[in-house]
Amino acid sequence: MSAPSLVLLALALLLLFFPRNWLRLGKRVSAKAPRKYNQAKVERDPHDQAVKPLVEAAKPRNWLDFFRALIGAAVVFRVAEEHGGAVTASSSALPWITAALVLAVVAQMIRLEGRLSLFAPIFFLQGLAFGIAGGVIGVITMLGAWALTPVLPTAGALLFVQGAVALCLSLLLNPQELAPGIVLAGVTWLPVLVSVLLRKRLAAAFDKKLKIIPRDARAD
Repeated sequence: MSAPSLVLLALALLLLFFPRNWLRLGKRVSAKAPRKYNQAKVERDPHDQAVKPLVEAAKPRNWLDFFRALIGAAVVFRVAEEHGGAVTASSSALPWITAALVLAVVAQMIRLEGRLSLFAPIFFLQGLAFGIAGGVIGVITMLGAWALTPVLPTAGALLFVQGAVALCLSLLLNPQELAPGIVLAGVTWLPVLVSVLLRKRLAAAFDKKLKIIPRDARAD
């Protein structure tokens, strides 16, 4: 492998492995008392765990996740194809690509801030879909998953559907080179599997919790 290819590969892996919580630029999240809101002004179900597409799309860090995953995955596959041909089930590059993507998703998913928490890297995984499977499958997978959010109760359900859509599209549109589609579906389902095994909720965001006070209570 040539020196330029090694440099590109190293930069791509850095983009993929860079943990999302480091994007806070050194800021730490400390435990604080929940904010109080008057129920007359805020109507919110505290048990609602559904993903809010418009809310998540307004967060710049989500789009940073998306584009660094897209670029990183695309470069990794491009380097592998240049030096070993198309990535198929028999390709010697497939095991290390799969291992790298698994580690990258784990790095985005695990949060250690006082206690272990699990984050659903939805935008990161959607970026991987573009980088691994291409624009057509990436667009349909992303739009399809977001379109179904009204009927999906949790972030885990969204990721399960997203992985299933990516796999089905790979079977339909690219059956000759199915290995990347299987890898994509597997890493998309990985956070769901870890959440089930550890019996921990998979959070779409770590926003500060709200404490709702009664309508007739005087606001502080």
